[in-house]
Amino acid sequence: MAPAFNWSGFYAGVNVGGGWYDGGDIATSSNVSSLVPPGNIVRVPVSNSNQAGVTAGGLLGYNYQLDRVVLGAEADFNYVDVKSSRGGSTTAAFPGGVTGSFNIANTSKIDWFGTVRGRIGFVPTERLLIYATGGLAYGEAKTHIANSSAFSTGLSRLWLGDNSDVRVGWTAGGGLEYAFTNNWTLRGEYLYVDLGSSGTTATFQGTDPLQSQIRYNASRENRFSVARAALSYKF
Repeated sequence: MAPAFNWSGFYAGVNVGGGWYDGGDIATSSNVSSLVPPGNIVRVPVSNSNQAGVTAGGLLGYNYQLDRVVLGAEADFNYVDVKSSRGGSTTAAFPGGVTGSFNIANTSKIDWFGTVRGRIGFVPTERLLIYATGGLAYGEAKTHIANSSAFSTGLSRLWLGDNSDVRVGWTAGGGLEYAFTNNWTLRGEYLYVDLGSSGTTATFQGTDPLQSQIRYNASRENRFSVARAALSYKF
């Protein structure tokens, strides 16, 4: 008879799947109402969009099996393409036949993330592992603001803001893993990742004293979900 399969040992692999934002939309604010008379403020209608994207990466880990219980530790590093936006545009008419176009663009995105997690699982049958996982998560969150206005007189104004943060947070999830040979396993996995909040402030790109006092702010909760498959080689 062939020896029973055992999950103990080191393994390495690759994963691919999808990621999407959780936790609402980009939040924006400004001090313009405290500096400019209400009649001179142009209200721009805005809409929100959250874009799901692909994730792919590599993983490395170790398992130790005790009867039907498997304890392990795993680290991974991944590319991910999730993006959130809030913006809009409008045109307004002013006395003297002057017209102006106003554009608001706020974006938040995550380009990569990694985790260092513990795993605990149960083996209902020899080659099937059902597990829960959780631990540390980290990743880069980027925020961009570009608010502009242009008038028929030739005058234009621009506010810009950029920030890139490496955030540290937590992750939790679970999955199913099946050993289809003594060395190769295939899994399906879900992770919830929370990297906290990040944002930026846009400042006026010019020298006008009044416009230079105006600030535009954007922030987002960097919470996202990942559903992926992974192929691993057990050494």
